[in-house]
Formats: sequence, structure tokens, C-alpha cells
Amino acid sequence: MRLVTGALILALISPAVFAAKLYRFNVDGRMILKDHIPPEYAQMDYQILNDQGLVIKEVQAAPTASELAAIQAAKAIHEARLERIRIRREADQALLRVYSKPADVERARQRKVDNIDGYIGLQQRRIVDLTEKLERAQSRAANQERSGYEVPADMRLEIAKLQNQIRESHANVKSRKKEKIDSTITFSEEYARMQILLKYPPGTLESEIPLEGEEPSK
Repeated sequence: MRLVTGALILALISPAVFAAKLYRFNVDGRMILKDHIPPEYAQMDYQILNDQGLVIKEVQAAPTASELAAIQAAKAIHEARLERIRIRREADQALLRVYSKPADVERARQRKVDNIDGYIGLQQRRIVDLTEKLERAQSRAANQERSGYEVPADMRLEIAKLQNQIRESHANVKSRKKEKIDSTITFSEEYARMQILLKYPPGTLESEIPLEGEEPSK
């Protein structure tokens, strides 16, 4: 028995039935027309025809579970990218409020380094001075002990105070040296970013900047 074409099927359908919408879908290579979508075919592609037999809407098949997962993953990646751009743009705008060009960053770095070096030098000179005072105080205390006298409380207090001040100055030097290293890293990053902002707008992700000789991604 020969298959009946879609046009012939439409022609054979009674006017009463054709007054309503028809649904056309394909099952195993066979075109099927019905006035409703059977539940078992609801997830398939299908077309909706009007009373003239013309397609008024095409409905795509519902995505499978794996397709849905892929869509959701792609959406999550896209949203994460937009969030990174937002954060990067805010940081860039803050940077541009402070600097207008990379050379400004270098000048700021040098001022910071000079300030820290000056402070460290001051603390080191203080350590030398305190150490000399401590040695004299300890010498006086030793003389007291050699003479058979107990070291006075105020002399012991002076020695303890000098020792604490020396420890404090050493801690200050260590802290400022670390600050110098950390600030140098920060200035280096800001300098590199300002160079990027000479060519690209705020918010540009470094991972999306083409390497030299590459075509920009669209």
C-alpha cells in the first residue's frame, strides 16, 4: 500500500476536523497529522497548522537531560565571565582614578620605596643608638654585681626597656621590608595593567587579550 502524501491527507480531512488546529510530526519517517499531540510524542519536533493547512508555528524538540546540562553549564560559564568582567572593570576604573599612564605608577612606586628605605634607615640608626645605650647600661650593672652590690631596680628596668625598644625596631624594619616587597609586586601589577588599558577598555580580561600576532577573538 502506497503512503499517502501530506497534501492528500490534508485534502481528505473533513472540514469539521480541519476547523481546529492540526499538529504534524514525523515518526520513523512517516508524517502524522492529528488534532492533538499524543503524550508519547510531546517531546518531539512538531508543526502547528492553521485551518488553511499552513504552518503557523514550529516547535522544537525538548532538550534531553544531557543537552539541558550542557545548556546550564554554558550559561554558568557565561555568567561567571560577565562577573569577572564586572569586577575587573571596577578595579580598572579605580586604577584610572589614580593614574593616567604607566609612568605615573613608576613614580608612585619610587616614592613608596624611598619612603620605606628612609624609615628603615632611621630604625637601623635607632637600633645602633639603643644598642650602645644597652651595652653601657649592662656594663654598669655588671660593675655593680662585681662590686658585690645588687643591681638597682631602676637599672634593671632601663635594661629591659632598651631591650624591648631594640626588639621593636627590629620588628619595624622587618615589617617595612615586607611592605616594600609587597608594594613592589602591587606596583608591578598596576604598571602592567595600565599598559593594557592604553590599548583596551576597562574590564578587558587578560585571558581574552590575543597574543602578539594572533587575531582578536570576536
